[in-house]
Amino acid sequence: MNFRPFLLLLAATPLLGAGVTVRFDPTSPDVGPFPTDFLTVPDSAQKTGRRVNLPLPDCQAQPDPCRELALLNQFDGFNVQPRIRVRFSAAVNAATLREGIFFSWLGSSTADERGLHEAGHVTRINQVIYDPPTLTAYAKPDEIFDQHRRYALIVTDAVRDATGDPVGPDPGFLFCAGPGPPNDYCGDLARAVTALAVQVAPRRIVAASLFTTMSATAWMEKARTAIGNSQLNLQPTGPRSIFALSDLASVVWRQQVGANPPAFQDATLPLPLLAGVDRVAFGSFLSPSFLDDRQTIPPAPTGANVPLPAAASEIFFEVYLPPAPKPPAGYPVVIFGHGVGDSRFGGPTAVGPTLARNGLATIAINAVGHGFGPQSKLLLTLNTGATVELPAPGRGLDLNGDGTIDSTEGCVVVPGPIPVRDCLRQTALDLMQLVRAIRAGIDLDGDGVVDLDPNRIFYAGQSLGSFCGTLFTAVEPAIAAAALNAGGGSVVETARWSPGLHSVIVAELALRTPPLLNRIFSYNENYVLRDQPVKINDVAGAIEIQNFLETLEWIEGPGNTIAYSPHLLASPLPAVAPKPVLWQFSKGDETVPNPATGNLIGAADLSAEAWFATRDIGRAPSRQFPNTTNRSVWMYRNDLARAVAPGLSANPHIYLADLTSPAATAIARAAQQQIAVFFASGGTAIPDVNNLVQPLFGRNLFEVPQSLPEDLNFGP
Repeated sequence: MNFRPFLLLLAATPLLGAGVTVRFDPTSPDVGPFPTDFLTVPDSAQKTGRRVNLPLPDCQAQPDPCRELALLNQFDGFNVQPRIRVRFSAAVNAATLREGIFFSWLGSSTADERGLHEAGHVTRINQVIYDPPTLTAYAKPDEIFDQHRRYALIVTDAVRDATGDPVGPDPGFLFCAGPGPPNDYCGDLARAVTALAVQVAPRRIVAASLFTTMSATAWMEKARTAIGNSQLNLQPTGPRSIFALSDLASVVWRQQVGANPPAFQDATLPLPLLAGVDRVAFGSFLSPSFLDDRQTIPPAPTGANVPLPAAASEIFFEVYLPPAPKPPAGYPVVIFGHGVGDSRFGGPTAVGPTLARNGLATIAINAVGHGFGPQSKLLLTLNTGATVELPAPGRGLDLNGDGTIDSTEGCVVVPGPIPVRDCLRQTALDLMQLVRAIRAGIDLDGDGVVDLDPNRIFYAGQSLGSFCGTLFTAVEPAIAAAALNAGGGSVVETARWSPGLHSVIVAELALRTPPLLNRIFSYNENYVLRDQPVKINDVAGAIEIQNFLETLEWIEGPGNTIAYSPHLLASPLPAVAPKPVLWQFSKGDETVPNPATGNLIGAADLSAEAWFATRDIGRAPSRQFPNTTNRSVWMYRNDLARAVAPGLSANPHIYLADLTSPAATAIARAAQQQIAVFFASGGTAIPDVNNLVQPLFGRNLFEVPQSLPEDLNFGP
């Protein structure tokens, strides 16, 4: 949009009398109200028909902000959980901000999805911060927004100034929303304000903006379509690819940890922990690779088809088969997604035996950037003394050129959220290709009979596996049900609250030009959790850090779990059925903190379960739910467990796969059993597994929370 004519019109607008006003300048993101579609341009290649067009700073003086805004300017809309800015002409009573600022849901750019709410629905603000030096209010919406939909940000005179008087409108707003508006945006704004004025009466609308959210899932949907035309090249690994566990004396994983020259370290896989598994098989398939040499996916318009890339990666997998007789259609199969820094030989090995004892096969691959280097291998020693060597290439890369290949190098890197975002997207697509392989028919033992049921495919993910699993499950129609353990909202939100990830944010801020650290080797963002009183900012540099992290979260949008969670159940994507999901998390998780998990589950809108049962369009808010109607969310109480077994880790993040002690194993096996029964029932039954831990702990350790967690709950 051409800003200059509008600026000239504002300059010519006569000023009103004294009083505190809500400033109005849609050409300036700092003034706003922001976000605003005024800062977009028409673009027929986008699904929303528009493209973001934020003004750029001096790119020589501020190269990183310039690059970040250039990335945002390729999107077709704003964040689905945007941080708003409302600026005033003088001081206001911050306690009145919640009452006077809200969102109204307008129309959608597409009829592809049902949507979370009808037009006219009102969303309040949360996580409100008032910055006295700039006279600016910041906030997030109290709930997730639909993608590619338009919203009105409304400010009323319920906001009061420091003396208690209502704030008034800026002359620029009266001019834009008045009769004879000067451009299309103002015309749309005037019509929206006129329609909403009746709803807010006797309050008066004193400022507003219109904005459209981005089409966050569009690329993933189109990429899934593209890989449907690719070659699978499904094959066993090595001349012998299936082994009875009883025939194995040892398995050594030779990990490539050095790049140039290649260097290796050996890890012995604990075979006794696989008790319950009958056989293990190895194979591979080809998966199209959308990643470039920087491990990122180039941007593309959301309205265009995604072409099939020329590059493809050979993805290796292992399958744990149960001892029970194989059903006629093959074993029901659980795809297991491992955690960050883990591999297909970690979490899947810990969980696979429990699934096997319940008649379920487990199949796993390495996530992007995991499993160490491409020259990694397995050395299997048989009871006869013979050794079988199998290739087990990892997906790690020496991206920083230091000669080593770390356990997450190729996925979790700095600076910026793009490698993590695209690590999640590519891994989700690899999982979709794995589904294609299963549905094509996997014969593991070469007897000409399919071993895995192509119509009973489930997904379980832990930590990183829950992040990419949220994307995967929302987009992939063939997944019958999912269990998401220790998952969270956006990567940025997770990192900002996690003590263990504090250093990641420090690195982001320190490496940026200009840097944003406001403490020596550290920072103080002075942010606020949900449902807390309005925070008055008194920390220099905090607002700049908050705004930077909001920019990163917006960049993360196409791979942000928050954008996909609503499509699991409440608003399924086209041709994808709603999915039953078992949510598991632990109180006081220090890696994926509870507020991030709560935001993810809240975005799924679990009250939609009632809608699918009754087809009742009016749904209750989803952040609270009574035990009697919703038992799909289960919280593990590590605080109660540690009171009995103080040797348990203070950070319960990996409780699902923690087999380091008898106490930890009992907890892990109980949580695993809950997942196994859930899948064995086809996603219809979720058992209470407290009977499995009561003999050792003398109390229940798993509970259905009355509401989603909003506090960190860190404890001793």
